[in-house]
Amino acid sequence: AFAPADMASSPWAPLVALAAPKQVLLYDTRNWQLAGVLPFPEGFPQNIAFSRNGKILVAGGGRGGKVGRAVGWEVKTGERVFEIGNEFDSVLAADLSADQSLVAIGGPSRKVRIFSVQDGEEVAMIKKHTDWVTALSFSPDGVLLASGDRNGNLFVWEAASGNPFYTLKGHSKAISAISWRADSNVVASASEDGTLRLWEMNGGSQIKNWTAHGGGVLDAAYTADGRIVSCGR
Repeated sequence: AFAPADMASSPWAPLVALAAPKQVLLYDTRNWQLAGVLPFPEGFPQNIAFSRNGKILVAGGGRGGKVGRAVGWEVKTGERVFEIGNEFDSVLAADLSADQSLVAIGGPSRKVRIFSVQDGEEVAMIKKHTDWVTALSFSPDGVLLASGDRNGNLFVWEAASGNPFYTLKGHSKAISAISWRADSNVVASASEDGTLRLWEMNGGSQIKNWTAHGGGVLDAAYTADGRIVSCGR
């Protein structure tokens, strides 16, 4: 009875999560039965992701013009393990570092904010984006953080400090998704301009690009074996 804003699959368990109004629904992929409900009274989750070990599910969301937050749950128990940020607008992008020590959030404020999970303290604030932050992703090794915005700007930062690492120029419209290859040496970016682009991290250069969906790429992700799956209009 709703249109999911986002979905994610666990890397280790037969679970798929759907972002629903005021909750995240977990389904067992072996029988497609509802396996759990994670309440999100803050509003509407816009972005959900499993941690790389599958133990934590993180959701960013809220209510436009009112509140925004990133929340993490332990998947096995459904217990909330952190609540991060106190934004004045909905969180549109959120990610958890591989070691589960850092959470990054972004949204209409045009800022990327990085928090410590342990104490909820802000460790870095990035103000370089010129429009809503629409995508965030930590590298699998936890060293870097990539972020994209509605103007097509794409940046890579040092995750622990928020210091600039690379500016990746190529997209002409909003960044819709960012995904890292498992070795952290290549990052893929998807955009409303219809293209997918691959960037290497040894020099920050573009190594490949192609038109994936003429009406705009809505999402894209690296698979464990190095392929890329995408969807679009």
